[in-house]
Amino acid sequence: MLRHKPDEFGLEIDAYGYAPVDQVLQALQERYDDVTEDDVQTLANDPKQRRFEVNEYGIRALYGHSFFIEMDGEPMAPVPDRFYMGTTHAAARAYKTEGITSGDRYYVHLSLDRETAARRSHEKSGPLVVEILADKAHEQDIAFFVRGEVILTEEIPPECVGQILGIGGYSAVDEAKSGRETAPASFGRKPRFVTR
Repeated sequence: MLRHKPDEFGLEIDAYGYAPVDQVLQALQERYDDVTEDDVQTLANDPKQRRFEVNEYGIRALYGHSFFIEMDGEPMAPVPDRFYMGTTHAAARAYKTEGITSGDRYYVHLSLDRETAARRSHEKSGPLVVEILADKAHEQDIAFFVRGEVILTEEIPPECVGQILGIGGYSAVDEAKSGRETAPASFGRKPRFVTR
């Protein structure tokens, strides 16, 4: 409800993704009447989740919205040499020439380490990870925002795309298999076509 279709739950989300905790609690209690504010706080503050934030402004999801959210707070500084992003062969083919855009999301979602990015790869033949030359991007005034365990940015230009790292034997984008377009998939993201 904090990432997708908040209006269907009667939530008033501000420009930065915050909803009043009492509204979220009320929406949850309509389905689970024994949920308490302590339960909401416990979930939001669970260090294993790191998907929500609760403070004096309310409660919000940190990333993955299907509607636009403004970035607030200070950009990450300093940045590490590299960020990583899980991807697919079909998507990675154009990164070196066209860069990386948010595609069907509102922000590019990056990881701090290769292993986390590999877990987020949707490549069926084995994880595929793109290196992002974060220090070089930062020199070009590209801002990175920490949201839990995810790093968000608007786009990555082609000159800031590093190696495409296959895990489990894949090392080159040229070996990509092209997919065919099927029905649109849209829940939780901008409308798009998926490849299967």
